[in-house]
Amino acid sequence: MPGYSASLSLGENLNEMNKICVLGAGRSSSSLIAELLARAGSNEWEVYVGDLDVQNATNKCAGHPAAHPFEIDPNDSQRRNAHIASSDLVISMVPAFMHPEIAEVAISAGVSVITPSYVSPQMKALHDRAVEADVLILNEIGLDPGIDHLSAKAVLDRIAAEGGEMLEFESYCGGLIAPESDDNPWHYKFSWNPRNVVLAGQGGSATFLSGGNARLVPPHRTFQNARTVEVGGEVFEGYPNRDSIAYEEIYGLEGIQTLIRGTLRGEGFCAGWDALVQLGCVRDDTSMTWNTGITWADWMRTFLPASLESLDTRSAVKASCGATEATLDRLEWLGLFSEEVGPELVSGTPAEVIQSLLEEKWKLRPHDLDMIVMWHRFNYRKGNEIHEITSALRLEGQDATYTGMSNTVGWPVALAAEAFLNGQFKDRGVHVPLHRDYYEVILPALEEKGVKFEETHRICS
Repeated sequence: MPGYSASLSLGENLNEMNKICVLGAGRSSSSLIAELLARAGSNEWEVYVGDLDVQNATNKCAGHPAAHPFEIDPNDSQRRNAHIASSDLVISMVPAFMHPEIAEVAISAGVSVITPSYVSPQMKALHDRAVEADVLILNEIGLDPGIDHLSAKAVLDRIAAEGGEMLEFESYCGGLIAPESDDNPWHYKFSWNPRNVVLAGQGGSATFLSGGNARLVPPHRTFQNARTVEVGGEVFEGYPNRDSIAYEEIYGLEGIQTLIRGTLRGEGFCAGWDALVQLGCVRDDTSMTWNTGITWADWMRTFLPASLESLDTRSAVKASCGATEATLDRLEWLGLFSEEVGPELVSGTPAEVIQSLLEEKWKLRPHDLDMIVMWHRFNYRKGNEIHEITSALRLEGQDATYTGMSNTVGWPVALAAEAFLNGQFKDRGVHVPLHRDYYEVILPALEEKGVKFEETHRICS
């Protein structure tokens, strides 16, 4: 590839140019790297991209003259740390558990870090050290978290400035399949990490506020608490996700009556997934071994009471968890009732085995387009009237590489990098983008790229 040498010494030929170091060149990094490189010339950047698979990093760099791919050695962090220390900004796109380690190295070198992931307790603990080192560790600047914060806070701050008192706030987001590529009864294909999808809802109970009362939904009931959300004439299902109550303080909504953040899926998905949850097919806490050559129908019987052995698998599933015919049809479409074929992976957790099936059945084909949907609802009192604003985003991907998911995760990170290097972000320490300093910069730039929310406003009473 022309324009770079993978063996360049650190800092070679940089002159006065800013060096951005991107760590991780996975699926969600495609649009980020492309956007950084598109802006590299006008900003005088050199973009170094490190990955365990140097060929993957090389492919993402696409021969751009400002791009420099390099290999990350999992057994030797010395070269990675040297890249961090010689950078003006590090963008961490590695698995979330690695962000604090990256941040520690960067703080010691006086280098700021941007990541799209949630702030972990380990990352929060680095705040004082980051302030001391005069660096910004900006987290939660992807899609969800990220664009959800920016778009919600922009409206919440506007309502507050106009004298409104928030009563209810709901926010849902989902990575889905575009209508023209929707060819299965689950209305879903993978556009991001399949394991995260398979394990959704297993990270603990979901908590939220409803009618002024705290509510808790344990993992086994997560998908039984879906509500209908309509965006652009299409119906979706939203289920509660994680700890929504924490956002009472994070968003400054003390005293609010209803506060729910959740995930969107296509119509019928939640009932289908709930059946798998109730049966235990997506458990990840127990490893098992099945006989080589087992069929999917017999694999499913692992999770069914012995008293139902006289029934065929479909009927036994219905008797065991009360699944509807529509749900059974979805399970059958996956091939889970097949008496002819079965899993190639016969050792592991149930979640790992079923993931191997879903990765094929829900694979995003080269011609497929994914779709991002985000929806907020703001209910507030202003004077003697109750108002409601809904704010919705629908964005389709460009192709199977520059997906809607990759774009909406990567673009905000790239825009935040540009703003930081141009001196627009003054925060130091560990932060998330909740202030107008962030949304007033990033939202207009996202709109120019087609990430635009449509608002509706009505007076309820």
